[in-house]
Amino acid sequence: MKYDDRIEELKQKLYAGILCDVLDQKGCRNQALSNAIHGLNDGTVIFGPAFTSIGTEVYSMPDDPLTAQCKVVDQLGENEIYVLVVRGNYTCAVFGELFATAVKNRKGVGVLLDGYARDIKALSAMDFPLFYRGKNPKTSKGRCEIDECQIPVTMDGVTIHPGDYIFGDIDGVVVIPKDIVEEVIDTALATIEKEDEVRRRLENGSSLQQAYAEIGAI
Repeated sequence: MKYDDRIEELKQKLYAGILCDVLDQKGCRNQALSNAIHGLNDGTVIFGPAFTSIGTEVYSMPDDPLTAQCKVVDQLGENEIYVLVVRGNYTCAVFGELFATAVKNRKGVGVLLDGYARDIKALSAMDFPLFYRGKNPKTSKGRCEIDECQIPVTMDGVTIHPGDYIFGDIDGVVVIPKDIVEEVIDTALATIEKEDEVRRRLENGSSLQQAYAEIGAI
């Protein structure tokens, strides 16, 4: 992706709303997750390609609990976002401080959980780039096994393929299909420039109607 060396810059320039607007224009109108999935704090921003995984609810303690998830996380690539879907199993935490440390040391750039996390105090101290559904102190051992990865997954009705780009900020999480990510970013950046011009005109006394008619962006 031509913007790979500008990810940090784009995390500051882009925002979830503009990406949704552009995706709407391209006919992709169901690419945002619900606000039940939120950042660890208001300033949390994630942006990068998805490394997908999926969990299965279990009802007894396996012989080697967590081993399968360790193997999954150990496959995470540099600059990827670890995406974990638990198929509605919200009985336990499926992510915590030590998994976060592993993601960080593999140079992953964030985590997106359709599930619960724990060790929130430690994750906050790390300023870890996490989007998640909530918190729960219970271990996933004997409750959820994460043993499949790099397959299409569905989160909040949105399908995420391996390599799709994930953007998350205070407004929510957006999934950008990998085959159109460059054109989506191109259009978003151009639209942001138009919005900046609208802002300048409003600050100089223009009416909103006039600025919108002349620039075509709000």
